[in-house]
Formats: sequence, structure tokens, C-alpha cells
Amino acid sequence: MNIKKIFFVAVTCMALLACGESGKSDWKSQAWEVIEQRPDSALVILKKVVAEKLPEADRADYGLLMTMVDIKTRQEEIANDSMISASVNYYAQHGDKWHKAMAYHYRGVVRYALKNIPEAIKDLKTAESLAETLDDELLRNKIYERLAYCNYRSNNTPLVLKYSQKLLDSSKKMNDSVMVARSYMMVASGFDFMGIKDSARIYMLNSLDWIDALNDSLGRNDVLESVAMMYQDAGEVEKAEQYLTDWVLNHSHRGRAYATLAYIRQKQGRYEEAVICAKKALEAADHNIHTQSLDLLAELYSQLGDRSQAYAMQRRSKEFSDSLASARKTSQMADWQMKFDEQQRESLYLRKSTRWMVGIILLILLLVIGAWWNRRRVRRLRFRLDENIRQITDYQATIEQLEQYGEASQQEVTHLQEQIAQRRERIANKLLVGAKLFNRIGDKESLADASADDLQCLVDYFAQLRPKRWQEWERKYKDLSTAQYIFLILQEDLHYDDDIIASVLAIKRTSVRSMRSRIKGKER
Repeated sequence: MNIKKIFFVAVTCMALLACGESGKSDWKSQAWEVIEQRPDSALVILKKVVAEKLPEADRADYGLLMTMVDIKTRQEEIANDSMISASVNYYAQHGDKWHKAMAYHYRGVVRYALKNIPEAIKDLKTAESLAETLDDELLRNKIYERLAYCNYRSNNTPLVLKYSQKLLDSSKKMNDSVMVARSYMMVASGFDFMGIKDSARIYMLNSLDWIDALNDSLGRNDVLESVAMMYQDAGEVEKAEQYLTDWVLNHSHRGRAYATLAYIRQKQGRYEEAVICAKKALEAADHNIHTQSLDLLAELYSQLGDRSQAYAMQRRSKEFSDSLASARKTSQMADWQMKFDEQQRESLYLRKSTRWMVGIILLILLLVIGAWWNRRRVRRLRFRLDENIRQITDYQATIEQLEQYGEASQQEVTHLQEQIAQRRERIANKLLVGAKLFNRIGDKESLADASADDLQCLVDYFAQLRPKRWQEWERKYKDLSTAQYIFLILQEDLHYDDDIIASVLAIKRTSVRSMRSRIKGKER
């Protein structure tokens, strides 16, 4: 009975442990499943995780997921980009393309929220290059949208239009009606910024066909406000007023609708109503709308005969424009300094790289010249010995020929015999030097004091001493140097180990291994 209880307790504990481990490994998959549609649920899951106890890979995933949740829920303002930057750094070394693209995208979103537009654009461009190779249209769609906003903030109108058009194409591929409606409006705004009014009008009217897909008041309001402004700019006051319903005015969040209505009332001669609308438009967060409203108020007060108020509005407009210009100049100077510092770093890196490359090229060139010179010298030494042997053979043949035909005087024969004797003496001397050196290496003495000619004599002596082995080496290897032949003598004929070879050749032990690998590389 006791054994059954023990077995039951053990099984229960194992099951509980398995459930615990499963819970630990499931938090990521659970968070990924709900983060797009129900970010609040993802937040509940992530709050149960103790990030400090996670391994590095899981901590990177946690940082990415938590950043996504913070952006989607807006529960609290993001103070810095340190958490998502840690994820970016990990994925840059160990992550796949998708995780890299996601991390760079969301760091770009965070930096956009922190108003660090240049760095946001860099991250988003990196994410774009990665996402273009992935099968994830939703990710590309988000990146295009954010790049359009960043370039709008940077006053880069051509790129606003470019990314708005890419966003529209991507939204159509996804069959996302909401994003298609928003994309049409963004493309229209891009053409409008560039002064291409006809194209802007076409895209703006296309956005009306998709307005029913915009369930949120903010999106519907954007479309209706933009269409009303388009008609007002074209002078079609009645059509413009049709889109400025009470619902639009009550839901206007940027004051743009009131600015449009103020222009309409001005054209209708209803100046007092226009003033009321223009004042409401001053609450707009958009700087351009704010400036236009101040200028419009100055005109309206002038038309009403209130010169003091007109002058006050003109002064406020100028002060506001000056502050914007100053802020823009400060931002430009900051951007310039960042670009300057970046160019300086790139220039310094390029100079260092160039110096390293030049140094490496010179070193390689010196090694090549040294190898060529050594091979040339060895060939010249070997040529001298071969030339002596050839001359002896030629002299003997000449003597035999002269003696056969009786055409040579005793003096000529004697002279040729002397030449043969001299040649033989030279060969004998070389072989004698070679024999002495061979005896020295047989006694394991160092060859540090031997000259290049002496070392060649050692090689020539060995060729006469071991002709079969020499012929075998000649067939097996190509263009070996004198030192490499001596290495083969020490290793394959005398069977010395690396320590003795290093001692005889007066080189380091590591150089022995290098010489062995170089000789192997010259096998035919």
C-alpha cells in the first residue's frame, strides 16, 4: 500500500513539473498568437514573465514583444529605446531575417515616437531591405507606412509619395480595405505636397469609394476633411460644404475641418462666422494649419475693420513662423553634425583600412620578390654544377674526336685535359663541402653558419649520394628551394623529429610545421 502511494506521489510531481516547464516554454507562442489582434491579452501574458531570469535568446524575444505591446496599447509613454535596442543587437548576431526586420522596424517606431527621425529612418530602411526578401506582406505594409510618416516629418515630399504608393500597392495585395482607404488619402496628400493637384484629386476621390471600410471616426474624418479641403482649394464651395457635416466638425481632432470651413465662410462673406471657425482651427497640432489660421484671422480682422487685431495676428503668425524656422534650423544643424561625425568616422575607417591594405600588399609583394630571388639564386647555383659536368663531357668528346682523326696537337689535348681536371676539381670541391655538411647534420650540428653556396653543395652531394631518393623527390615535388630539400633530407633520410630539425636549420619549431605545409603544397 505504501509503495502505491509513493508511486502516485512521484507521478503527480512529474506531471506538475512537466506542466510548469510547458508553461515556461509556451509564453512566447501564446503572446505571438494574440499580440496583433489582442495586445492587452499579450500584455497579461508578458507581465507574468520574469525577464531577468530568461536566457539571452528569450530575453531578446521578450524585449521585442514588450515593445510591440507598449506601442499597440499605449499604456505608458516609451521613455527610451534601450529594451528594443538589446533585442536588435542580439538578432543582428544570432537572429534570422524575420526577427531582425521586426526588431529594426519597432526600434524605428520607438525612435519616431521619441522624435529622433534620422535614426528612425535608418532603422526602418534596414528593416525594409530585410523585409523585401521575406514572405511577410503585413510587415512590409507597416514599414512603408512608417517611412511615409518619417519622410513627412522630414519634409521630404518625393519620398512621402514614393512610400505612400508602395503602401497602397501592399494594401491591395493584402486586400485590406482600411489600409487601402488610408493609402489612397496618403498618396493624394503626397501629390498635393508636390503641387500635382489633378493627381491628388483623383486619388482623393478614390479614397471615398473605400470610406465605408473605415469604422473608426478618425479615419473617416481624415478622408472627409481632405475631400472638403480639396474642393475648397478648387473653389467649389458648395461641394466642400457638403462634406463638412456636423459629425465631421464634432470629430475634428486637428482643426483642419474648421480651417476649411473658415475659408468657405470668408468666400461667402460671413466674416464673423469665419473668425469663430479660424479660432477653433488654431487648436490644430499641424503647424501648417496653425500658420494658415493665423494668416486667415489677420485677413478676416482686416476685412472687419479691426486693424489692431489684424496686426496682432500678423505678429503672432510671424513669431510662430520664426520659431518654426529656428527649430527647423536647429534640427538641420543637429542632422548636419550627425552626418559630419558619421562621415568623419567613415573617413577614418577608410584611411585605416587603406593603410592596412597597402601594408598587406607591400608585404605580399616583398614575399613574392624574395621567393623569386631565392629560386633564381638556387637555379643559378645548380646551373653552375650542371655546366661544369656538361663542359667536362664536351671536352672529353672533343679529345676523343681529335685523337681519332689525328688532327690535334699534343698542346691542345693537354689544354683540354687541364680544363677537364679543373672542372672535376670544382665538382670535387663542391662535393667535398657537401660531404662535410652532411657529416655535420649527421652529428645534429647546426647549419646556421653555412652560406647559401655551401647549402647548395650539401644538396648536390646528397643527389650523388642517394640518386634514387633524389629522383623520387624530383618526380614528386616541383620547384623546391635549397632549404626545403635540406628539410626533406633531415626528415625523410635521417628521420629527425621537429626539435632536431629546428635546431639544425636554426629556426623556430613553429617554422618547421610551416615549412612542412609549404613543401606539401608543392606536390605535383
